[in-house]
Amino acid sequence: MIKSLAVAFNFLVILILSNIFGGVSVTQNIPEEVDAGDQFTVSVTIDKSNIGAFGRYQMELPNGFEAKAKESNGGSFNFSDQKVRIQWLTLPYDDRFTITFDVIVPATVSGDFQLRSSFAFIKDNSPTVEEIPAHTITVKGSESAEDLTATNTYNYKGVRMKEIDCIRQKPYLNQNDEIIVNLLVVNKVGINQFGKIQEQIPRGYKAISLRSKNAMFTNNGRILKFMWMQFPSDEHFVVTYKLIQTEEIPNQAFLIKGEMTYTRNGRNHVIDIAERQIDLEEFAEEDLVVDNTPMPEDDEKTDLLDAGDRFAGTDYTADNQTGTGTDDQQTGDETYTDNQTQTQQDQQTTGYTQDDENETQTYRETNYAIAVSKGITYRVQVAAGHKLVNEAYFRRRKLKENVQIEIHQGWHKYTVGSHHVYKKARDHRNMIWETTPINDAFVCAYNNGQRITVQEALMIANQKWYK
Repeated sequence: MIKSLAVAFNFLVILILSNIFGGVSVTQNIPEEVDAGDQFTVSVTIDKSNIGAFGRYQMELPNGFEAKAKESNGGSFNFSDQKVRIQWLTLPYDDRFTITFDVIVPATVSGDFQLRSSFAFIKDNSPTVEEIPAHTITVKGSESAEDLTATNTYNYKGVRMKEIDCIRQKPYLNQNDEIIVNLLVVNKVGINQFGKIQEQIPRGYKAISLRSKNAMFTNNGRILKFMWMQFPSDEHFVVTYKLIQTEEIPNQAFLIKGEMTYTRNGRNHVIDIAERQIDLEEFAEEDLVVDNTPMPEDDEKTDLLDAGDRFAGTDYTADNQTGTGTDDQQTGDETYTDNQTQTQQDQQTTGYTQDDENETQTYRETNYAIAVSKGITYRVQVAAGHKLVNEAYFRRRKLKENVQIEIHQGWHKYTVGSHHVYKKARDHRNMIWETTPINDAFVCAYNNGQRITVQEALMIANQKWYK
């Protein structure tokens, strides 16, 4: 049961933990009780006294719990391996500062759980890690949590499917020698928010939509997408595309990989698309039946062409070798119109071919991530490269804003600003064009902290695009 945070906190008892570590005080504000499926905010106030160097706050969450950033006060937020980490190379200037983050509780858990925290800092030139006493939080279960686990599974002509699922018919040649790909979507729970099917096709092919179920269809490089602002209400439907060869690629395995993304209760979910030997050209509704016998363990989600199946420009390779595809990955960063043809690779290398040695520096091993904001946000990317640079690089280019670093697809990417409306991000980008020599800055988009295309963000947020 999802409740608003404001209402929930009217019923919570807030526990304040204060710990003094040789002049450094850490105060945590954490509820004692929360409902399954709800979320709560952790507030941490740190009185750092005269400590000014490196600092790191960490909290370990139970399995299934998730965290997202709210206010990191200049620190780098990261959530991985069930650990929340907020890290500073240099602690904030203020002697006393507060950080906050949200914790999302799974809908199917109940009972008492411990939250363990620590704060690491430099004291007398020596690393110091102080453990904060564990806090116990009680999760109250609900009938709705039980309902989420009571789901049906289905059988369509021998292929097992879940209540929300997508399978791909093994590609085949039609009478015109065109490669046809059919995708069956099952939606037995009434998903009606944003939805997307995304597939990576073999090199040397382009895709053309044949049946889209009113989706917006795009094909950039090897990536094709069917996107819906409102997912079709049908309990099952088929979308179709065909592949046309544009280039002869020798010794290539014919491999398609795909996933379906949908939004439910304000959160995105992603499932892999399985490929099966099944006829989806004409869907037979009467053949989709409930089958609640135990589902077999998932086998490979994608299938190579059989050795006897040959399409033009492809060969079967037994070792499943395919290219890394890094040069084909489309992030969709502000590629909304045809006149914006500069490739991301050009944008990533701009300004990095003549780096001064004094503008580069080595950081200790860490995971970089931007501060996560809920929902759709837009930022302006000002640089990207494999070489990590310091603030002097941007000061020399007259950029005085706070630059955040993230690692995305193997690149260090540098962004500024945070806007919930695309037009404001566009204006921010134009201002950078006009006031700095960075004339290739562009708008990038995020959904709950994950990079998506600007086009997808505009669809999800129902906003207009501006040049």
